[in-house]
Amino acid sequence: MAEGSIHNPILYLHEYEEVPEEIFYRKNDEELRPWHAPEKRSAFPPVELLNVGIGTYKTTEDGEIYLCVLIHPESRKILSYSLGVYRSPRLVGKALENLFAGGHFDLTLLSSQNPVYRKPEYGKILEKNGVKARMTAKGSRGGVMAVSTFFSQLMRKKGSYVFRGWQEAIDWLSEYIWNYNCTRSCPE
Repeated sequence: MAEGSIHNPILYLHEYEEVPEEIFYRKNDEELRPWHAPEKRSAFPPVELLNVGIGTYKTTEDGEIYLCVLIHPESRKILSYSLGVYRSPRLVGKALENLFAGGHFDLTLLSSQNPVYRKPEYGKILEKNGVKARMTAKGSRGGVMAVSTFFSQLMRKKGSYVFRGWQEAIDWLSEYIWNYNCTRSCPE
């Protein structure tokens, strides 16, 4: 995938297969729009293993928003991401769609033992995309270190700042990812 070619990373509620009614009727996400990064092109070499992680961010007006990232474990570059207002394996599906928009390749996703990655829906999404799943050993630490490091750095940068609404969170998180990637180089 070429950097700067990420399609819309926002996973709108109507794109989920299942959303609890109280969320679907309480949240209105149609007006959300992606942040557009300055144009920067560099192709990523094919990868065989990516780390996956999902972070949660609160807003004062709209409730929580979720960020899913697919991280190269060596370069620590974010190769794809998605944002949504409902925590679900479908966030991973949206990030994979964006990743594969630049071409398809053999891929394994390494995740933690988080319950979202053990749901049957997650397995179906990976199978549909031809992606293999791998999880860290139960109780192990550091298996998805690139994910932990990324989210730790993001939280240090964010500090105690609280987003007002979803759109502000989308803009801030997307710009953070773009700047974060600018400090990383692709592996040879």
